[in-house]
Amino acid sequence: MLFRSDTYTDGGAKLTDDISGAVTDIQPTSNNVNTAAAGLYLVNYAASNANGFETAVSRRVAVTSVTGTPDRAGDYFRPATGVTTVITKVADGVYKVVNPGGAPGADNIIVYFVETEPGVFVCPPQPFVNGLFSVININFTATGATWNVSAPGYGTVLRTFTK
Repeated sequence: MLFRSDTYTDGGAKLTDDISGAVTDIQPTSNNVNTAAAGLYLVNYAASNANGFETAVSRRVAVTSVTGTPDRAGDYFRPATGVTTVITKVADGVYKVVNPGGAPGADNIIVYFVETEPGVFVCPPQPFVNGLFSVININFTATGATWNVSAPGYGTVLRTFTK
């Protein structure tokens, strides 16, 4: 996590070829990190092994300026499906969200929320098995939360969770 106006230096990535065992430094194929603007940014990498098989991975970089805001971590139950979504605080203003759609069997979907200013959360498109997953209209209350998801295979209905 970075605070606004910090300097971001990309750490790069390493590819270990499963055929030859060679380890190669790889550079990002895209990097749009802007520490002047709070948000969540993806740094993307792509590489291929000795047989030409390609792989891609993304690094998430959170930029915020909030400190001391209420902790939103916890278990959030979605009555419509009977499923619990788990939110874990990673750092001030940065949260890991497991199963943001509140759907049965979707515990392998993980996204990150970033609090860009007190009470304002963003969750831009992030990679998941079926493409990109994003969350909009994020609102936390004393008793739960609501938001809409945007992802292949999910409807856009407002999701309501109780804490």
